[in-house]
Amino acid sequence: MAPVPYYHHVDLVMSDLSLDASYGLTSWLAAELRFAVRIVDITPTYSELDGSDKLVPDDLHHHDTTIVGPTDPWLSLRFGGVLGKLTTSARVGLTLPLGGIEQNPYALGAAGRSHEHTQLGTGTLVPLVGMGLSCALDPVDLSVSGLGLFSLYENRYGFRAPSRYFLSARATLRLLEGAVRPYVEADLPHETQELWDGAPGLEGSNERTDLLVGAGVTWEFSKPWAVEAGFLTRVAKLTETATFDYPGVLQLGLSTNFDLSGAGERD
Repeated sequence: MAPVPYYHHVDLVMSDLSLDASYGLTSWLAAELRFAVRIVDITPTYSELDGSDKLVPDDLHHHDTTIVGPTDPWLSLRFGGVLGKLTTSARVGLTLPLGGIEQNPYALGAAGRSHEHTQLGTGTLVPLVGMGLSCALDPVDLSVSGLGLFSLYENRYGFRAPSRYFLSARATLRLLEGAVRPYVEADLPHETQELWDGAPGLEGSNERTDLLVGAGVTWEFSKPWAVEAGFLTRVAKLTETATFDYPGVLQLGLSTNFDLSGAGERD
């Protein structure tokens, strides 16, 4: 029998709790680690084509569930230098395949089996390369940065994760001797096509490019402790593929630095 069409509505609330640690090896070189736990709350609902509610028990495609687990951690080296008012940096590293992965959801769905599309990891080693440049123009700091994560091969389930690229620009105003630093920011993330056994999934291309803008503030409330809060919202979708609509990205952070050697601060 031909299937009877109806609408699937999927709400996602996704959040990461992450730890970023950087250890200075020399005045120009640091080793970095990023480890994150992701929480994905999935709530599906359904409706008939006329908009009336529809009950779909035991749906194969979408599940009312919350997925919790670690993502792929990052290990990298950061190189930096200062020339007058300019500060430069470069980063090279890898992500490690520790996050949870899923079997081909399109093949499972075609076979009438329950499946999950959400991937917490890639299942592969992913090289990363980044660059940054900032300029101190008292009392404003201007910075631009770029980061690329290059997915080069498929995992044991035939999944080749999309490569991801991020370009960001920020202007920061230093107030109260730098203790309060409001900023405005623009981000341009791009994600390439994901592949299953060398081909796009049955839903077609999911390549996407978005433009996000936002603002936030960093407050050094007790040196060297600081908190940061910011919000970014999508103002333009630069690709034609179907993507989730979302109100924005909320960022909250707490940071500090300390001397592990016990030698105290140096000039």
